[in-house]
Amino acid sequence: MQPSQDSDAVIEVDDLVMRFGKQTVLAGLDLKVRRGETLVVMGGSGCGKSTLLRLMIGSLQPTQGAIRLFGQDIGRTSEQELDGVRRRFGILFQSGALYQSMSIADNVALPMRELTDLPDDLIQLQVKMKLEAVGLREHADKFPAQISGGMKKRAGLARALALDPEIIFYDEPSAGLDPVTSAEIDQLILTLTKKLGVTSVVVTHEMDSAFTIADRMVMLDKGRCLKIAPRQDYERIRNATREEAAMLSEDDRIVRQFIRGDAYGPITDRRTLTSYADDLMGLLAPLPASPSITPTR
Repeated sequence: MQPSQDSDAVIEVDDLVMRFGKQTVLAGLDLKVRRGETLVVMGGSGCGKSTLLRLMIGSLQPTQGAIRLFGQDIGRTSEQELDGVRRRFGILFQSGALYQSMSIADNVALPMRELTDLPDDLIQLQVKMKLEAVGLREHADKFPAQISGGMKKRAGLARALALDPEIIFYDEPSAGLDPVTSAEIDQLILTLTKKLGVTSVVVTHEMDSAFTIADRMVMLDKGRCLKIAPRQDYERIRNATREEAAMLSEDDRIVRQFIRGDAYGPITDRRTLTSYADDLMGLLAPLPASPSITPTR
């Protein structure tokens, strides 16, 4: 187990490589997440965002490299030590991941009942406080099927807060929500981060949300990190004139196309590098020299 090299970093990723068979999903990734900041991880589908999140929470083991949470290498800790680390962070899953047979209150109470020795009356008090923090206290007795998608996200966030975590991981918190509800979730993340002082790692491809909540932003592309920078740097790339954009590096032009949602640019250009006709013809077997059916007369 290696000690943390940066006293301000609660998460350190060093030379991270993740392969599934012959496919390399992450290739030598390095980054640090500072205490109290909101780091947004973004990139196109298949770029490695969700894999990175799963590695950070210890549900996957890296092929190479190390991930340290609170100075502990989670790839080299015992299960008991890893359980201790996991109690220090919460997770908001993309779907909310609520138990359908349990009320919202019972969903929030579950981590406290399973992982603490708190008496039930104190747990009930804590549940009310967590639900009040996300605006759901009056809906405590409802079941997941009785509430909207946005309310499910907020209920999932209340459960993520159950053990007063130091880090909260968000997996696509705005996915599938209408613009107003998405904006409400963004403001909730900002409010909770400010009030509780938690560190937030947010995986998203929703640019409005990313630019609203981020302190720093990370852009992944084909398993590599293109850019780690404060939000203001990304804003400058997004708002650059056409003449200024022409002077950007290749990586920054990829970043620019993605965050602007432009239909044309280096991302789409590389999709056309392989000839479609040649690709199709390469699948065809050579034609027989003689007819495949011999005439009878």
